[in-house]
Amino acid sequence: MSTDKKDETVNPEKEKKKRKEEKKEERVEEKKILDANETALFAFSLLEQKAWISLGLVKDADNEFHKSKKDARFLIDLLVKMADHFESAMDEKVVKELRSQISTLQLNFVNQFKS
Repeated sequence: MSTDKKDETVNPEKEKKKRKEEKKEERVEEKKILDANETALFAFSLLEQKAWISLGLVKDADNEFHKSKKDARFLIDLLVKMADHFESAMDEKVVKELRSQISTLQLNFVNQFKS
């Protein structure tokens, strides 16, 4: 009786590395490209965050507060224009939420820069 079978022991490190590479390949395949609306919403959120920083109500990346009436007004006005443009391209619920966020910024603008 001869045994021609090779040793079928599994190297756990090799298997772990193989699974890791397979997962990495899956993530690459799942990578999603943002469409125009998603990119616009991303830009909107960045500008909104900068508006909050300009109102002096949120710290910047350096963990400091800054307050600029000029910047806050410019950014809020820009967000209003973006929301106007989104009316024709996005779902009504999304635009309504964006307008609500803008209203909150506008109210805070009045409170932060009242004479």
